[in-house]
Amino acid sequence: MRIRMTPRTASFATAFAGLADQVRLGALAVQDSLGPASHTRRTDLDRLQQIEREGQRARDQIVELARDSFVTPFDRGDIHLLAVRLTECLSHMEQAVDAGVRHRIDEFPEGTAALVDALVRMAELTARALPTLYSPDGAADYPGEIRRIASRAEPIRRDLATQNLAGSDPLGAMRTAAALDGLALTLRSFEQVATVVEGIVVKES
Repeated sequence: MRIRMTPRTASFATAFAGLADQVRLGALAVQDSLGPASHTRRTDLDRLQQIEREGQRARDQIVELARDSFVTPFDRGDIHLLAVRLTECLSHMEQAVDAGVRHRIDEFPEGTAALVDALVRMAELTARALPTLYSPDGAADYPGEIRRIASRAEPIRRDLATQNLAGSDPLGAMRTAAALDGLALTLRSFEQVATVVEGIVVKES
């Protein structure tokens, strides 16, 4: 990518790196909350909601930078869309954990941990890739890596949905589905982040 690093570019790089790190911290909070027999789910939700607020502030900072800058490191629309997609990841994480708390879900179906592990891996890759978005080919491999994880996670998601619906408690299944849907939407949001990054890489190459 042919993006020349300037003080203003560095400001965008720092802001996106900060937002991506909030997403990583959010994924770790999800992992803690939805782990086996978590007894601190309410505390984990409070922690995640604070992370989400920090993420929103980081998003607002990025949008303000894009609005106030005469020259941006790449397309303003891509800057805005990338910031939005990253904060959507946090919103869907909060949805999943909130469902676990709201519906008092004691145990999740076997295999949920594998889905959460995929989410954490995506978040870690995102936090590592975003700071390199301004270097030559720094994030070029990121979209493919995200899609590979998503492809491996999709059969797990389907199995979880089937397993959940096969239980003898329809109301419990509906409640658990709300949390699983939040996880699925988070994974989808990471794929959308990867698509935006891929577009930036192609445009700036």
